[in-house]
Amino acid sequence: MNKQGTRRALGRGLSNLIPTQSEDQNGADEIHLIDLSSIKTNPFQPRIDFDEDEIKGLAESIENQGLLQPVVVRQKENSYEIISGERRFRAFNYLKREKVPCIVKTKVTDREMLELALVENIQREELNEIEKAIAYQKLLLECNYTHDQLSKQLGKSRTAITNSLRLLNLPDEIQQMVRKEQITMGHARALLAVEQTEKQLVLARKVVDEQLSVRDVEKETQGSKTEKKIKQPVEKKEKIDPDMADVLGRLRYKFGTSVDIKELSAEKGRIEINYFSKTDLVRLVDILLA
Repeated sequence: MNKQGTRRALGRGLSNLIPTQSEDQNGADEIHLIDLSSIKTNPFQPRIDFDEDEIKGLAESIENQGLLQPVVVRQKENSYEIISGERRFRAFNYLKREKVPCIVKTKVTDREMLELALVENIQREELNEIEKAIAYQKLLLECNYTHDQLSKQLGKSRTAITNSLRLLNLPDEIQQMVRKEQITMGHARALLAVEQTEKQLVLARKVVDEQLSVRDVEKETQGSKTEKKIKQPVEKKEKIDPDMADVLGRLRYKFGTSVDIKELSAEKGRIEINYFSKTDLVRLVDILLA
């Protein structure tokens, strides 16, 4: 994919698939009233956490002023999938409405759905830092962006994108702390300097409990490194099966959440897909049943 081709395709997709309010008012797209029970959330939605108070506020606005912009969907077999407007869809659910105004788009591929969902959310700054990192990873691996293309397309520096991607190397518990804004990106970057997972977790919990600053964490990590040089023997790193690592990576990108594979024997094992809210669970079920 060349750089110019990427930008043209994305610009065309956003303008064609996500109409502006003026286009809606001018009747550029026909609006259909569709049963909420027939609509599924976007399986490629990178946003995992939806603020319930925010949804309630939007529902009150819709109740008082009506819906200013329809939900955009694509038809898939006997149901519909949301392209844009999941917050509006959730607000209608909260109001216990049976139908929601929609614009139905045709010939929208999975690739376009993924790319639009990721870029729209990143550009609107609607994602937390972990969701953003997962979105960058998907654009790189599933949409075949290069780091340079991603940087230019999103107006982000390569350093910012690289630092964001490094968050995915942290243990799941720490990633959840970042998602919940219990610790900052600065804390997370400092924790990445700690090599042992257990020590990362202990220090991260200490940050939350004692409200440590980023500088405090950096001092702790420097002390840990010095102590290891003096006292700790060099530990052998456990070898990871490259094929298993590839499978695990693909599963994590597919579901947009932490996934673990537990090998019980040479032929048997267990896949664990983690969710962190009821909203997250519904999103994962939609993906599994799609």
